[in-house]
Amino acid sequence: MKFSKYLKPTSACILGVFGLFTLSFVPKEKADDKIKIAKEVKMTFKVNVADNVELPEGFADTLKKAEAILSKILSSEDFKEALSKRSFADSAFSKTKKSCFERIYDDNGRVSGLGVYENITRNPKVEIEWVIKKYKDGEKTSVMGFSTFCVNKITSHDYWIKNGQYLSLRFVRHLAHEYTHVCGYKHDKLLPKEHKFKKGDDPAMGVGGIVGDIMLDWTKKGLI
Repeated sequence: MKFSKYLKPTSACILGVFGLFTLSFVPKEKADDKIKIAKEVKMTFKVNVADNVELPEGFADTLKKAEAILSKILSSEDFKEALSKRSFADSAFSKTKKSCFERIYDDNGRVSGLGVYENITRNPKVEIEWVIKKYKDGEKTSVMGFSTFCVNKITSHDYWIKNGQYLSLRFVRHLAHEYTHVCGYKHDKLLPKEHKFKKGDDPAMGVGGIVGDIMLDWTKKGLI
């Protein structure tokens, strides 16, 4: 994990909420032995924080854990198997001519889940700039952040980045969702009505859901 000069120093203590989530902690070497690796992927985030943003205590340690968990999930057979079983609406696939990813379809003409997996894991080492900015005061939103395909940058609003509700695991799901956009997939909200896709039928929503399911399963098994 790398921090820009704009990141304010934070305590290295572990968030209490994450500690509660890992009471059944299994020693790393034993937990890793139980996780089958399909393809090694290492995610790191270079954080750039706006001057008017206050991060929660223990942010650095929380993000470090999120990086490790996300890297482990993307590398796992569990992730490959779950994503390979899925397919997604073509309306969710970016029509750009940029070549940072491949268009891969299944026999039914839908976006191939295995193809999404290959695009997401094509680079063994990925460094993403993560920009955290202040959300406008007085405005309500459920949007946690955004990103652009083929640009290794994720921008997140600060309103949800606070102690509570297993912040490390929320980081993991959010960053997995946004990284899927970086890899070439987006929500096409401006398409004609007949091409609209149902909720969860685009790759970013699908990947976020799968990552969330794996985290829940691994937590029950004491792997994270």
